[in-house]
Amino acid sequence: MSAVTAAESAVKVQGMNFSYGSSQALKNIDIDIPLNQVTAFIGPSGCGKSTLLRCLNRMNDEIPGARVTSGSIEIGGINIYDRSVDVVKLRRDVGMVFQKSNPFPRSIYENVAYGLRLRGERNKAVIDQAVEEALTAAALWDEVKDRMDDLGTALSGGQQQRLCIARTIAVKPKVILMDEPCSALDPIATVKVEELVWNLRSNYTFIIVTHSMAQASRVSDKTAFFYMGELVEFGETMKIFSNPRLKKTEDYISGRFG
Repeated sequence: MSAVTAAESAVKVQGMNFSYGSSQALKNIDIDIPLNQVTAFIGPSGCGKSTLLRCLNRMNDEIPGARVTSGSIEIGGINIYDRSVDVVKLRRDVGMVFQKSNPFPRSIYENVAYGLRLRGERNKAVIDQAVEEALTAAALWDEVKDRMDDLGTALSGGQQQRLCIARTIAVKPKVILMDEPCSALDPIATVKVEELVWNLRSNYTFIIVTHSMAQASRVSDKTAFFYMGELVEFGETMKIFSNPRLKKTEDYISGRFG
């Protein structure tokens, strides 16, 4: 795990303050998320990690009263909260995999092709190739190539989550957000998803929210620890877990609170 310079940041958050109505959820967040690595957000429930994750593709826009009160988030050098930003395009560039797998009630093929069609792609050969490449990258192609017309909802839980990952990467996003992606999966399915994330990180920037210390230590290059809306500590995962700089981080990782 090599050091990453600021020039290689995929996401740059500066002076970020965010509120739900009168309740401040994020307080002066500054963080540079490195390009083509896995960054884990950890911390107790309600600490702000999922709020920040959802700020990165403006999903919090859908919540009445939720707003950025100051600061900026830059992806590809563009402040994503600028009024000129196309939020639909932003959400193609910043894909999201949710806690509970959410395949569409369509065929496996159409689940993966959906984003391509939405983008305006009509060439069947192009879509076919993109679907196969995405399913292969998601380590699912060999399991489903002979049943592409089956409903995505008929797959096992772990397969459904990998299908959602394939659907996300089919449109080649810059960043992939994952909100507790393994919390509903059994240990075997969890290992497959973790291996998938690790193997794909050379092509995508992953940001993963997890309550599992073990998962964060296994799958991430860098770890950010949040507490009560503040970013307490951010650094190389190995260092955060073996020799954290702050006692508060050490206490959380060792299970003394949270």
